[in-house]
Amino acid sequence: MSLKFILFIPVLEIIFFILFGDIFGFFPVIFLIFITATLGIILLRSGISPENLKDLSFNPKEWIFKKIAGILLIIPGFATDIFGIFILFKSLRFLIWDYIPDKEKNFFYKNAKKQDGDEVIEVEYKDLDEK
Repeated sequence: MSLKFILFIPVLEIIFFILFGDIFGFFPVIFLIFITATLGIILLRSGISPENLKDLSFNPKEWIFKKIAGILLIIPGFATDIFGIFILFKSLRFLIWDYIPDKEKNFFYKNAKKQDGDEVIEVEYKDLDEK
């Protein structure tokens, strides 16, 4: 990400806060910010349990997207909340994907691609703390 975009985010947040404050009023806007921050905390605190470990092993991107969306929802402001919601829903991710630089996309695809001849190894989960 470029430094200009990172410096532009607080300006964008202030503009959206003023705009939505004018439309909805001060207290509903503050309430919405607290609600989205609470949702972000819930997304970040959702851990990995043995039940969803199998799901996570087949699709780790979902877990990563959920954590990134949680971080964006915690940051106070409407621009980051909108980006967080776009990342949270699978059907809206393509709207963000177009703005990711090609260098990062190539890195993602290069590391996510399965090589020919890779062998799948099955493992069993055993809790060592249980006796």
